[in-house]
Amino acid sequence: MGKIVVAGGCTKLDPKIPKYNQAAAFGPGWVVFRDADTDCPVDLRGSLTVGMEFSDRFQLRIAKSMTEAWLLADREGFAEYFKVRPKVIPEDPESLPHAKQSLLNLVGWYAPKSIRADVVTSEGKTGQLYTYRINDFARDRWGVTAAAERSPSLARAVARIREIQQN
Repeated sequence: MGKIVVAGGCTKLDPKIPKYNQAAAFGPGWVVFRDADTDCPVDLRGSLTVGMEFSDRFQLRIAKSMTEAWLLADREGFAEYFKVRPKVIPEDPESLPHAKQSLLNLVGWYAPKSIRADVVTSEGKTGQLYTYRINDFARDRWGVTAAAERSPSLARAVARIREIQQN
């Protein structure tokens, strides 16, 4: 795996997308992941890439609706890491109107206090260690293959990443 860069939200990420595309032409490939939030992924991609000529080694992958849906798609892994029952995790996380809030609700309602305190505040907002816990889960427990079986947009992203690796 290559270097991982966390931009810190779409307002910081979006202006950098053309630069990542340019960098991909001169070095290792770049894959940029971005939440669609409430936007149509196709329309959003178009607005973010107006006038761009894409490098063969660049991919902009837009998660429908949020990358948290991809994390929730590995129901067994999510349940094990966050200590919640698998049956409370939605079968189709991509259909959730706000996957991040759904994740926060699941952890807030069902996780043990030690995990809940890290991830979600008593007001239902992201806790101080939300990013740490999410990254730890994604790195050490999340099963991308299992998640891709429940998430068509993730399955497409995985296929495109494999294409970059072959170039």
